[in-house]
Amino acid sequence: MKKTISLLYIEDDLDIREIYLDSIKEEVDVVYFASDGEEGYESYLTNKPDIILLDINMPKLDGLSLAKKIRENDVNVKIIITTAYSEQDKLLQAIELYLIKYILKPIDPTTLKEAIQKAKREIALQQEEEKLIYMLDEKTVWDFEAEKLYKNGVEVKLTKNERRLLKLLSTDKDKVFTFFDIFNHISYDDFDKEYDANQVRALVKLLRKKVPRESIINIYGEGYRFNPIEKDLLTIS
Repeated sequence: MKKTISLLYIEDDLDIREIYLDSIKEEVDVVYFASDGEEGYESYLTNKPDIILLDINMPKLDGLSLAKKIRENDVNVKIIITTAYSEQDKLLQAIELYLIKYILKPIDPTTLKEAIQKAKREIALQQEEEKLIYMLDEKTVWDFEAEKLYKNGVEVKLTKNERRLLKLLSTDKDKVFTFFDIFNHISYDDFDKEYDANQVRALVKLLRKKVPRESIINIYGEGYRFNPIEKDLLTIS
């Protein structure tokens, strides 16, 4: 599924904003606006845009200070800075902020579009790299997004309910899913089915024949918890 790309445009000059708005809208799905650095920071916190386009000289909080503030906690958002200045010290500061582009004014619309397209390519690459892959043991891998189980690189066939169970458990490896949670999830499209804890136990038993037994932990009196050997998710490209 294609990701919706959002951009926060921070520019205090409304005339300049209008000049480039059409070019921006051709490249992204959603555009948020702010007129100064403080307003821009609040919009960033609220809307979590994928890309931020800002001017280096803004009221209340300048562009480099805002970018630095954002970078303290967010290394992923793509930042493009525009400026009417080309002083060496500002360029050096900008390099340290991992910018997509440092664009001198007056802005060439083609240059702006190319910068946004570069940001989109990096976003797409990150999205590809962040596929959730769990190692269940040295030989067994669970691909969360694709809902596929592999052993020694060969796909292990899962039934519909086995796949639903493994998907549910792996949504939160720190949560204990009760028998009712599991039954309700695997039976959501069968409204007439009555709750049966034994059916859950039988399903877990069948799944454990296909995954390492220790990857599904029985929490006595409560339910089951997912237990991959890797505490953190792996990434693949």
